[in-house]
Amino acid sequence: MIILKATELFYGTGIDTARFGEDDISFVSSDSEKVSPGSVFVCIRGTKVDGHTFISDAIRKGARLIITENGCEFQNRSEISGVPVICTADTRSTLSHLWNNFCGRPSDKLKIFAVTGTNGKTTVTNMLSSIYTLRGDKTETIGTLTGKLTTPDPSELYPMLRDAIAKGVTHIFMEASSHALALGKLDPLKPDYGIFTNLTPEHLDFHKTMKDYFNAKAKLFCMCRRGVINLDDSYANELIRSSSCDVITYSVNEHDSDFHALGVRLLGANGIMYNMRTADRIMKIRSSVPGGFTVYNTLAAASCAYSDGVHPDIIRDALSTFRGVKGRLERVPLHHNEYSVYIDFAHTPDALDNILRTVRSFIPASSRLVVLFGCGGDRDKTKRPVMGKTASKLADYVIVTSDNSRTENPDEIIEQIMSGFDKTTPHIVIPDRREAIFYAVSNAKPGDCILLAGKGHEEYELNADGYHPFSEKELVIAASAKTMY
Repeated sequence: MIILKATELFYGTGIDTARFGEDDISFVSSDSEKVSPGSVFVCIRGTKVDGHTFISDAIRKGARLIITENGCEFQNRSEISGVPVICTADTRSTLSHLWNNFCGRPSDKLKIFAVTGTNGKTTVTNMLSSIYTLRGDKTETIGTLTGKLTTPDPSELYPMLRDAIAKGVTHIFMEASSHALALGKLDPLKPDYGIFTNLTPEHLDFHKTMKDYFNAKAKLFCMCRRGVINLDDSYANELIRSSSCDVITYSVNEHDSDFHALGVRLLGANGIMYNMRTADRIMKIRSSVPGGFTVYNTLAAASCAYSDGVHPDIIRDALSTFRGVKGRLERVPLHHNEYSVYIDFAHTPDALDNILRTVRSFIPASSRLVVLFGCGGDRDKTKRPVMGKTASKLADYVIVTSDNSRTENPDEIIEQIMSGFDKTTPHIVIPDRREAIFYAVSNAKPGDCILLAGKGHEEYELNADGYHPFSEKELVIAASAKTMY
């Protein structure tokens, strides 16, 4: 059991601990249900629940200190029922600092690389991990593939960092989501490198405007020591101007970038290759992962690693042997070659456009490209008609279905998708995703390429009733076997 003096727990927060500095603290929680004797209870204003309403519950369970936020009714109270109250400007940020301190400030003992952007975060973090692992470093990745949240909440993130150190890990490669940055989850961190991939419309249900979305991403580059920025993105120059860190840039189009891709060749199903120009050499980069986005992902990872002093041969070898990420243009193994099925996480208009163009580039001209997709519920509604338009423009046949409808009505989500759909494109609407997958496989024609977009690595479906086990790979294999025999 961890016991800290309050002075240790509040280190670096700027909070005056004169009244309670020698108190023993045994836990930190923003959930009153998890409060135990000796805990600090941090009141978080959520979108649906305000933690300030649970102060009395936390005190009953033995809370030793209460952290409130400016503007609450307890702002001018020094104590409640004999329990000290501390009022802060941002309890979310305070919560992150407390968890970092409670776990022994692991962020100070690790080399941290944080990747942010609308698309490419998972692949770039895993590419970087492959590079440094090949060099002999002990690495760990944190992101979409390691939990339900792209960036874990403080109560999970900082214990993960503490446990990583216990395992001998020296390098952390993590995805920094815009939500996590905006909500202060990463405030205690000073990443050695921040990497920016791109910015396209997404999460506007949360951020409301692209300006707010940009500002959340930009926050990382006022936290990290060095930024690695995609100069080809339309937000790059604004991001550079707003950054307070040292910046290096990478680009396919801009010759004055620090790292520049020359002679890019898209090799269809065989991947990509190009020469990366640095200030003092030209490096050959090759990847078996297909698609123009792979050029940018490899360029981001290579630029960062080279800037950090990794030998060019290690970068080259690691990227050439990198086989991709689970659920990112992942081919489903079938017992025949009559048609092919791929699974991808593409769930934004830009990602869907990219993946459809990529698949089109490596399938025979005679093959039919079939895409199955939906849009998530309780998420940005503006992208739904755009994705409908994209799918109907780039695929030969479209199956519109559900994708983690959460608390929304799946039929209403589909109706919004179809409002932008070109109905002259052959299509069918099947709200039940399981039925839709069986339909896609059962009606596959020889030579077809079927793309299941949106869920990627996810092994669940989330609707109003909660989480349900859902493996697209297993469904495809089962449907294929049933169709063939």
